[in-house]
Parts: sequence; structure tokens; C-alpha cells
Amino acid sequence: MKFDYILLDLDGTLTNPIEGISKSINYAMEKMNKPPVPEERIARHIGPPLRDGFMQNLGFTEDEAELAVELYRERYMPTGLYENVLIEGAQELLERLSAAGKTIAMATSKPEEMAVRLMEHFNLLKFFNFISGASMSADGRHSKTEIIEHALETLAISGDKLSRTVIVGDRYHDIEGAKNTGIASIAVLSGFGSREEFEEHGAGYIAENLPEACEIILSE
Repeated sequence: MKFDYILLDLDGTLTNPIEGISKSINYAMEKMNKPPVPEERIARHIGPPLRDGFMQNLGFTEDEAELAVELYRERYMPTGLYENVLIEGAQELLERLSAAGKTIAMATSKPEEMAVRLMEHFNLLKFFNFISGASMSADGRHSKTEIIEHALETLAISGDKLSRTVIVGDRYHDIEGAKNTGIASIAVLSGFGSREEFEEHGAGYIAENLPEACEIILSE
């Protein structure tokens, strides 16, 4: 088989979290006496680490970004996390990969604790061999490369196994993380990235949606 070890991004790949993220970012903005951010601009936050998003997309200083993350989580952890919907084909993807005997892991910039809770909420945790996410602390694991490396190390994926490993994601961070760790990438257009973004960063494959990504994975 072409791919035996499958890493899946979360936000924008398996779920659409825009409502909860938008409301929680603007909760933080209000608490900091800053103007609200329109939803179309907030979409840029989905994919990269949250602290980076506040600094790169909203011009926050490092200290401001740290405070914004704390305020964001005040609302997001009890409420915003669940203002979330599965992207079409997500459950079917997991069911087909599991039935085919694939090793399935998650590699997400969302903190691990939140990712686990969300998968429990959707009754999908049973499909995953491991969930690798970001650290809740500012000095912990945050880059997609670090998150992928953590998954690979935990699942003992190295050597020849790397050539049979792929990450499915919806932003360029997933593509760059794949390149940095020596695995393949499938970029899906059903999330928050564009074909131009994927082509610019050299995605291994570009799929219109999750069913098409599944066919790529399961092809001989």
C-alpha cells in the first residue's frame, strides 16, 4: 500500500471551528478594549498556532498575544470548543482508514487536551492511535513540525516507514511540517487554504475534499 501511517490535521481538515474561534477571539478583543475582528479575517487564525496568529495577523506584541490567548481560552475551553461542526466526509474518512488497517494519528496546532475533548464530543476518539497537539504553555511544543515529530516518535515511525506516512491538512503549515519531517502531504480544499497556497508551498497532492483525499491514501 502507498500509505500505512496517516496523520490528520484537525481545524479546517476534520472540523470547521470558525464560530467558536470567532466568538472567542472577539471575547478576548473586547476584554482588551480592542475593536472586533470580522470573521473573514479570523479565518487566517485557523491553522497556525494561536499566539502566532495574534502577532502576525493582528499586530500584537508578544505580551499582548500571551494575554489574548489567556482571555480567548476563558471562553473557548468551556463553550467555543463545541461551537464546531464536522466537515463533510470526516467520519467516513476515519471509518474507511480504520477498516483498511491504517495507523491513524492526529497532528494539530490545537492543544492536545482540547483535541481529545473534541474527538470525544464527536465520538471519534476511538479511531485514533495517538493525538499529538500543541502545548498549553508558551514555551512548549507549538510548530507543526514539532507536533508531527512528536507523533512520529511516539508511534515509532522512522526509516522506511516515513515513505509510507502522509499528513492530510488544509494550510501551508501542514505542508511545511511534512517537508521538514520527510513525509508526504495531501492538502484539502474543503478547509481554509487555497490551491494557490498549496501549489506555492509544494503540496504532494491536492484534493478537493476528504473523500478524494481518502482515495489517494487507499490507492495502490
